[in-house]
Amino acid sequence: MAHVVERSARSAWASPSPYVALQYPIGNGAVERRAFAIVLDPIDPLPSSPEVARRIITLLQHAVWQLGEHPAVEDLCEALTEAFLRANHWLTTLNSGRPSRQWHRFGATCALLSGHDLVLAQVPPGCALVAQDGELYRFPSEDHAASRYATALGNARQIQPALYYTRSAPGDVMLLTNAEYGARLLAAYADSLPGASPARLAELLEELAVDAGDTEPVPAVALRVPEPIRLTRQPVRRLSELLRLLLPEDGNQDSCTARRVDERDIDGTLPDRQTKEARAERPDERADTDAEPVDAIEDQITGAPGWHAQPLDAVAEETEPPRVAKRGGGRPLFELIAGLAIATVTGLAGIWQLLRRRRRPLLPQDEGTFGLPRLERHEDRIRLPDFTPVRRQLPRLPASRLTGLIALGLIGALTTTLVVSVQNGRVSERKQEFAHLYQSAVAERQLAEQATDPTIARAYLATASQRLERAASLGLQPELLAQERAAIERTLDRLLHVERLSATTVQVLGAVPSAPAGIAPRLFFGNGQLYLLTDALYRLDAGGTRLVRLIGPGDTVDGRTVGTLVGAAWADGAPIAFDGNAAYLFDPAAARWSAQPVGTFGAPYQNVAAVGSFAGNLYLLVPQSGQILRFLNGAYANLPQDWTGGLADKELRQATDFEIDGRIHVLLADGRILTFYRGALETTVTPAVEPPVTDAVALAMQPDRPYRYVGTRSGRILRLKADGTLVQQFISGAGVPSLDGLLDLAVDDVQGLAYVLTERGLFLVRLPVPPPGS
Repeated sequence: MAHVVERSARSAWASPSPYVALQYPIGNGAVERRAFAIVLDPIDPLPSSPEVARRIITLLQHAVWQLGEHPAVEDLCEALTEAFLRANHWLTTLNSGRPSRQWHRFGATCALLSGHDLVLAQVPPGCALVAQDGELYRFPSEDHAASRYATALGNARQIQPALYYTRSAPGDVMLLTNAEYGARLLAAYADSLPGASPARLAELLEELAVDAGDTEPVPAVALRVPEPIRLTRQPVRRLSELLRLLLPEDGNQDSCTARRVDERDIDGTLPDRQTKEARAERPDERADTDAEPVDAIEDQITGAPGWHAQPLDAVAEETEPPRVAKRGGGRPLFELIAGLAIATVTGLAGIWQLLRRRRRPLLPQDEGTFGLPRLERHEDRIRLPDFTPVRRQLPRLPASRLTGLIALGLIGALTTTLVVSVQNGRVSERKQEFAHLYQSAVAERQLAEQATDPTIARAYLATASQRLERAASLGLQPELLAQERAAIERTLDRLLHVERLSATTVQVLGAVPSAPAGIAPRLFFGNGQLYLLTDALYRLDAGGTRLVRLIGPGDTVDGRTVGTLVGAAWADGAPIAFDGNAAYLFDPAAARWSAQPVGTFGAPYQNVAAVGSFAGNLYLLVPQSGQILRFLNGAYANLPQDWTGGLADKELRQATDFEIDGRIHVLLADGRILTFYRGALETTVTPAVEPPVTDAVALAMQPDRPYRYVGTRSGRILRLKADGTLVQQFISGAGVPSLDGLLDLAVDDVQGLAYVLTERGLFLVRLPVPPPGS
């Protein structure tokens, strides 16, 4: 049995379903009513659908939260449209990467009542019933509901909710439910629905649930526009309120209450009312009405009785649902007073014109001297009153230079007063707008701090940043804006796992020689010492202040002249350098270099991204051909093997660095790490990082350590787990030397030290410790 929880016996109720939300904070008698109801209709319910629905409801409710006081109709429509787009973006992002049978897809129906303005927003499936003056309207129409499931939330990247607008009046009833119970309710109780109260609707839904044997709560919300008659204590205001209740409705509105502003739909058709047949109407045949303009939403708004709309693209022919019964309404008292004053002034002016100024004889009169009949002609043009007698009685000032100066001074003072008044008014408006934007930005940031979903939190922060940018354009209180920007940045850093390096953690070691064109500079560790390859191979001394040159172009080794070094690495207990024709091995015992020529294909090896060594074998990463070449230990003079055998050659063309520990881990420019074992691709790991990596250049890792480190050209250092989970990402903080232009890095994970080579020199970075539990 479905149990319905009443929020208010007279005005609103909602079921305890997780697919339902109702905000109704203002009771009867309030000057400004504000209610917002949501009903979601899952197409293929999954076990996690209730939790997903709660997050969608949070996104939809956020649109109403940020509305100001007394919003216009276009503001209501814009807020609902933006909320639907945000919710759909979040849901499609959640569905991406899932098989289609596990997609979350929802129909959604929202009713937003603000004052007398009622706006419905809907993506089928779903059902909204609106009763006005004994007439019942259903959205969407029954014959189109099934075909519109393609527009449900989460089904496609682009959606467009249908929007409907009407002017609500006391006694109107709205019911939102899912498509299934909406159809059942219409089939069983169509005749009694227009006059049903919210409590009665709850009983009808409960009866249907019992008949169907449904044990889950029926997702439904009902609202009734209250009929408050609240008289104030002041006698004059009490009389004005009584008169306002007795005044007739504006005749220009053709005694019609409901009209639909806009339906943003696929086929451009309008929903049919359940009890009557819709009739087609050409745009030029509609009755003239005094409908409120909503230019920002739709240039053409029909004012004919019923719910009408012109689609935004204005290409579909209009159809009009049956008319709504006419009824009276109320006119504000100030309109009556204004009209009475205008009519009084106009009548007095007309009487004065007719009695005093109209039939004035024109002199001289025609006495027949000219042989014409005696005529008495009169002047008919309007003449203003003559103020000459009044001017004669006013005191006169002598015309002099002093009089002119006084007059000019008075004119200047009046002009200055006017300018200052206008300027003060503009300044006051700017201050009010600034305060509103700043406070809304702070509230958005606080919502982001409370959100548990990173996507929703980032959406809040994006909105907060936009508010601050608009506030900054007003040119007020830059210090306050800077503080809030810093707070937003801290919140965003927490969401993205960003740690900003301070001045105490970054040390500049000094400039280094530049590498020749086409050579990728490299850093690597060996026996606890740091080696650097640029124009030659260097070792950093124990003090970390001087580079010791080991081997470079022009040196002679075993009778060979060393060419430009294209790579270097740590081999078995000693460094190894490579110039494209030969490998140069260092013998620590003899403290000398030896040359071993390598097999070539007729030309020296070029465009080598990285060089590595393992178990005496020499490996070259050549992105240009998409290969990893291997020279076997003791047989360097032979031609190398294509270690991957052409496997993943397209991915290897994007490779920028690699590490060898029995397996070869290859870093791609987009941050992916390919792991090969015995020439076969074993795993592909994609880091879960925001913002995504597009410029990865360096990979560092140590045996038996849990973390991998990726350096990007933009100066980010990512600490990752082996499965690609982001632990931390390090960037330079304020006042710290930037690491952008990063070329390579080497990390001592045990001591938490990273040596970073950039275009400006060599840096030592003390990395913060990983968070607990990582």
